Amino acid sequence: MNSVNTKIARNSFIQIIGKAVSIAISLATIGIITRYLGQTGFGQYAIILAFLQIFGILADFGLQMTTVQLISDPNYSEEKILGNILGLRLVSAIIFLGLAPAVALFFPYAAEVKIGITLASLAFVATALITILTGVFQKHLSMTKVVMAEIISRLIFLIGLVYVVSQDFSLLGVIGALILSALTQFLLLFRSASKIIPIKWQFDTQIWRTIIKKTWPIAVTIALNLIYFKADTIILSLFRDTAEVGLYAAPYKVLEVLINIAYLYLGLILPLMVLHWSQKNLDEIKKILQTGFDVLTMFSLPLIGGVLVLGGRIMTLVAGENFTGSGNILKVLIVATVAIFYAGLFGYMVVAADKQRQMIKYYIINAIGSLVLYFIFIPLYGYWAAAIITILSEAFILVTAYLISYKATKFLPNLKNSYKPLLAALIMSGVIYYLNSLNIFILVLLGAIIYFGVLLLTKGIKKESLQELLKRT
Repeated sequence: MNSVNTKIARNSFIQIIGKAVSIAISLATIGIITRYLGQTGFGQYAIILAFLQIFGILADFGLQMTTVQLISDPNYSEEKILGNILGLRLVSAIIFLGLAPAVALFFPYAAEVKIGITLASLAFVATALITILTGVFQKHLSMTKVVMAEIISRLIFLIGLVYVVSQDFSLLGVIGALILSALTQFLLLFRSASKIIPIKWQFDTQIWRTIIKKTWPIAVTIALNLIYFKADTIILSLFRDTAEVGLYAAPYKVLEVLINIAYLYLGLILPLMVLHWSQKNLDEIKKILQTGFDVLTMFSLPLIGGVLVLGGRIMTLVAGENFTGSGNILKVLIVATVAIFYAGLFGYMVVAADKQRQMIKYYIINAIGSLVLYFIFIPLYGYWAAAIITILSEAFILVTAYLISYKATKFLPNLKNSYKPLLAALIMSGVIYYLNSLNIFILVLLGAIIYFGVLLLTKGIKKESLQELLKRT
């Protein structure tokens, strides 16, 4: 048991370090792409990705989240079930992602965007298979290879972008670098996974029906969740010019990076939730939820304060001077980001309690409601409507996920630990507001010192709390 625990701890640590490196590289690639393509070009790039992500979602079938469970099923050999999952995923990806270029022909996009959708579909097919192969390494507690493959692929994308910019290969050159990156990651993982489980592509439709029967609830929730998450970009592209899409998409990329950071932590506490739920240990689950709530609050409050004060300068730093105006959009989207943080916490509790099916009706309501609001208000108010509706939709998911979580656990967040972080965030925001003429790196460092300094002085962070947090994660 100790050996397994050691492996889990080591894999968790490796994933944290690897994800941190990947996030840093991602920020660098965002900076290069936005500066090279500008508002219009980046808008076209965002349209290509959003368009394919929607079709990729339809091809998922919930396999990404359930692969580990499926290949652990004692009723089938690991080799047979993996071969069929890969076969099902390949066929579904080819069908749905193959439809994307054909459907794109009916959209009022520039020829370069339609060609980009066709080419980038190759990268999305590779990515669809990567998510399945990752499940093999998760089951066998061998995430080092996954982390290394991701870092190598992102470095290849970064190097490829530098070359594309130096040769001025335009938007399609950027897509070419993306394809090379995805194919490299797939080949590395396929080679490594083959050493753990002999991989043979299998197409047993009877097993496919069994797989789909198990995965459809998750497939529906993921599809509904991500379709409304990406539909705003597509709808915005239909009613507004591509430059406006670019201005909206740039802070959205920052939002996605911030979400990844929060999910580093949430990914660590999910196994604890599953463990204690299986043992019906509600007291321990409530402690984990309260710790998670406190950590997210401690992370969210200075984030909101910092973005409200420095939003424009943050976007200038990340994306270049052409995207300074995106700072105001970032100030709105940061609220949606924080809602996603807390929705992630309670959503993971829903998963741990195996209550996902109860969320389906809320995802349907949210998806339909969001799409209706997008079509009504985006033509009138552009990206402002998209940003505000995003807040409303994420808040709705947060509330419903919490309610289902509450029914299972009877957990009520205790807000007493939130007052001191709130005070620290207010003081931090006030200081950097009056000193905002300073270099942004100095302001970020100063803000961090002030925030954590106030927390220490007010005992908002205690040594025992840190020890407890480390113990739980």
